[in-house]
Amino acid sequence: MEEEKINRVYLETLTFADLTSLADEYGIDVPENLDRRILIGEILDLLDESKKVDENPIVLNTDPNDEETQFLPGNYNETQVTCILRNPIWGFVFWNISEADEAMLRELDNCSLMLRICSLSSPDELKPEEAFEIQISRKSFEQYVLLPRGKEFIRIELVYVAGNVGKVLAFSPVVEIQQASRYINDMQPGKTQSFSKIIELSGMQKILAEHYKNYIHSF
Repeated sequence: MEEEKINRVYLETLTFADLTSLADEYGIDVPENLDRRILIGEILDLLDESKKVDENPIVLNTDPNDEETQFLPGNYNETQVTCILRNPIWGFVFWNISEADEAMLRELDNCSLMLRICSLSSPDELKPEEAFEIQISRKSFEQYVLLPRGKEFIRIELVYVAGNVGKVLAFSPVVEIQQASRYINDMQPGKTQSFSKIIELSGMQKILAEHYKNYIHSF
């Protein structure tokens, strides 16, 4: 029997139930309402980690009447970057670089990697309204990123810079950030905000000040 070719293309053909079953088989916890794309990424990450820890491939369940064994290959050579919101302030960004791109980067002089955080006016917008870059280690593949305040849509780009030349290696899907009340977004020391009488009686001004002190100002 031919070896089962398990890669991203194959996983995309599986139903969510089949993906969940495969994830459960290898100890991946699948929360309710987990995004299908994230689940596929978790399975691929497991395969990649299994190659680093042990050169023996992961064995798939097979027909008990079949003497041959199916294996999951360890690496899929894909360059990609993904962002998952921890909360409206912090994003967890993780990425992978293919062997071909790694070889290309090693040949460049004074090459550095960056995460470019792009703020978009809409999820379909290609050109960012604003962007800033964070330099990352060549040995790291994950990082928490402090997100810009008051932005509704962001995209993360994995970028390399060599000399005066920069190029995008991969970009994440657009992430929508839930927006808080304007009272929270506009909260700053010394800035007065107008409240209705009933909100003033509720003590909201004191609550907002404590929120700024304990959660926003601390960053």
